[in-house]
Amino acid sequence: MFKIHPLYSSSSGNMFHIASLTTNILIDVGVSYKAICDGLKSINTDISNIDAVLITHEHIDHIKGLPLLCRKNNIPIYACIDTAAYINEELTSKNIQANIHAIEYDKPFRINDIEICAFETSHDAVMPCGYRISDDDKTITFATDLGFVSPNVMDNFKVSDFAILESNYDDTMLQFGKYPFPLKQRIKSIKGHLSNDACAQTLATLANEGHTQFLIAHMSENNNNLDIAKQTIESTLTQNGVNLDNIELNFASKTLSSEEYTIC
Repeated sequence: MFKIHPLYSSSSGNMFHIASLTTNILIDVGVSYKAICDGLKSINTDISNIDAVLITHEHIDHIKGLPLLCRKNNIPIYACIDTAAYINEELTSKNIQANIHAIEYDKPFRINDIEICAFETSHDAVMPCGYRISDDDKTITFATDLGFVSPNVMDNFKVSDFAILESNYDDTMLQFGKYPFPLKQRIKSIKGHLSNDACAQTLATLANEGHTQFLIAHMSENNNNLDIAKQTIESTLTQNGVNLDNIELNFASKTLSSEEYTIC
């Protein structure tokens, strides 16, 4: 059994809490240390209960709170090899000693009662990854900040019971928005972010193969909104023959939220 809390999920900061029967982990800590503690307090837990932090990549909206977290705690930090080296160098330059563990793509490791496997994603970071997290019964697959869904990413989604996937931007909002042209091109590239349309197509494929539980995350504050993302996804699912009554489609809040999803 897992409980999932998408505490923060936007271009401004990201942090998910995932708990099994005996283990508490965070995926990314892209908010201030105070916000980390406030988020955990909102779900009636504490930083002292966290067994590990998984980092997807080194961008600030995913590691903002890491320096102070490591200065105040000795929580194990897991990141892929190049990301771990980058983080370690940054923290060392601030005279912070961190309990960093370097992991490899597609090589599972265990934390108490759960198995975790990092897999490669396509993003403009040193060694970005998603995570597949399993106990003896259920599997969660987490993948945000990816320019496209590769066959390997899709394979990880296909073995999951609960998929957490990015739907970052709406094409029209991005095209006519205030961002400078180079940034728009970066977001739309294969090392950028996933659009509502691309997310919707991925969900349609998964739904037609029997997957039913989805959580949409990491929506842009400037180039997307809940109504547009939901309309795009639901329309695409319907066009692909998916009965919306047969799936659970949820959207993570951009700001602090104590919403909970249980997989059992």
